[in-house]
Amino acid sequence: MNSSTESDNKATVLTFEPGETIFNEGDAADYFFIVTKGEVELLVAGRVVGTECEGGMFGEMALVSETVRSATARAKVECTLDAIDHEAFLSLVKKSPEFALHVMRVMTDRIRNYDSMLTKKGHL
Repeated sequence: MNSSTESDNKATVLTFEPGETIFNEGDAADYFFIVTKGEVELLVAGRVVGTECEGGMFGEMALVSETVRSATARAKVECTLDAIDHEAFLSLVKKSPEFALHVMRVMTDRIRNYDSMLTKKGHL
């Protein structure tokens, strides 16, 4: 991680180099992230299960469920992220039903995609 600054929307801006780990599966969840530049790979048990590009979000599942991270996030290319802490995340959810619905859609799509990947590979 190269830099950390506070933006106007209470997000901390972080920069990661290609291949750098943002968080690991099993880590405590303190932030969710919005990709403002670059791409981030999401891995479960070392296997890539998704990629988030500019405008995408990740890390919300552990904040919603108040559990540890269910995946590892790694910068695929140089990327810049807005890191939003748990308190700010809850504030966004309370203030904006549209934001809350968007988060639910992202989570649902991610779970369906992962389920589909497992089914195709014969793991279920």
